[in-house]
Amino acid sequence: MIRKISAFAFILTFLVGIVGSGAAAFAQSTSEADQFDNAIAYPTIILQNAHGTRAPDVNGFTPQQFRKAYGIDQLSQQGAGITIAIVDACGNPHVQSDLDQYDQAFGLPSTTVKVVYPQGKKVCSAPSSWGLETDLDVEMAHAVAPQATIVLEVTVNPTFKRLDQGAQDAYVNQGAADVSMSFGGKERPGEKGAHGDAIFAAGNAKGVTFTASSGDSGCGVSYPAASPDVVAVGGTVLTIKQDGTYVSETTWSSSGGGLSKFEHVPSYQNGFNNNAKRGVPDVAMVATGMAMYDSDFGGFVEVAGTSIGAPIWSGVLADANSGRQHTFMNADIELYSVASNSQKYARDYHDITTGSSGGICNAGPGYDFPTGLGSPVSNNLVPDLIAAP
Repeated sequence: MIRKISAFAFILTFLVGIVGSGAAAFAQSTSEADQFDNAIAYPTIILQNAHGTRAPDVNGFTPQQFRKAYGIDQLSQQGAGITIAIVDACGNPHVQSDLDQYDQAFGLPSTTVKVVYPQGKKVCSAPSSWGLETDLDVEMAHAVAPQATIVLEVTVNPTFKRLDQGAQDAYVNQGAADVSMSFGGKERPGEKGAHGDAIFAAGNAKGVTFTASSGDSGCGVSYPAASPDVVAVGGTVLTIKQDGTYVSETTWSSSGGGLSKFEHVPSYQNGFNNNAKRGVPDVAMVATGMAMYDSDFGGFVEVAGTSIGAPIWSGVLADANSGRQHTFMNADIELYSVASNSQKYARDYHDITTGSSGGICNAGPGYDFPTGLGSPVSNNLVPDLIAAP
């Protein structure tokens, strides 16, 4: 009897240990999810002049200039039939009138922004930079894909949970094929869970591509740019002639990039990134000296940040999607596939080979951490993306 009781006690203790460790693991997992859900993301934008002007006489790039620099002006595709969604916390009550002013000043066709509130139209307390960010994102996407439908997803706060839910609403309820996210925050283990990567992966499966800015704090990886289901966009300093003719690009010294802490290297980076972790960014775009309109800051202002690149790349991809039989299931796959052909790479991308944003983020020939594959020669890249399977 003593032996039987001892054996039973041993088994009971063993089972309690298993249950206890399982409960602890569940608690830890739940905590990781909560920490991610409640973490705050920040817009990746920098105001370069505090006082705007009513006339577009700031020194920043005009849409005609950056469209010509990146070959966008040569495209017959203008995003027709494609919906681009912009995800921002709090939004901007003047977004339509500000876009109208931008369009009128630079001779762009007008459009009506559809504003939706996936979590309800509630009071949203956030820094004023979210309003500036909202105007920038809408204006950049429209300038690149003027025939695309623009949907603005306004979330009730800047937590990852709410912002990612906005991205989810974009493809579940608004029919978006391209979703731009010009924000980022610290990586956390929970990013790989149901309210992070799973939302983007489900969108990819439905033919949706997400773009995200890589950050403005120098070498280092932020989320959602770290997600392998998202096209991460780094920053450059662009030099052009007055008419917009491309001259050169170098790494922006504040461009985010590097290796993710938690995400494994995706298969599309094979041959480009020999590390075990996901490399960021995938591509790059101008990140300094962009002209935009925001009435809260007095009119036309000049801004910087990797926020500029995410909506521009969404516009480029929308232009490509408008010529494809089916939309991209994560355009990273096609972007790297095109670049794997050395002749197409030399023709389709501006390979940024100079500059650094610190640490391992040093530019060089081919793929690198501050600028990825480089910036687009859109008149060559878009036709190749259209032809890609």
